Amino acid sequence: MDANLSMEQIRKDVKNVTELSQEGYDMDVISHKLDLSKDYVQTILTCAQGFTEDDTLAVAVLVEASL
Repeated sequence: MDANLSMEQIRKDVKNVTELSQEGYDMDVISHKLDLSKDYVQTILTCAQGFTEDDTLAVAVLVEASL
């Protein structure tokens, strides 16, 4: 994971990861498709699971704090 990612990049990653997850792809496939580390994808999915609404900014803030 890269602690130097911008909030905008994290937010885009959150959107892309959660969309693929909702389509039924597992963490390994998502990681490969988006060229992201498995740890980063896992962090995004862990942070996103507490949100029922589509609030990428709130998830991105949690992901940023986890980096």
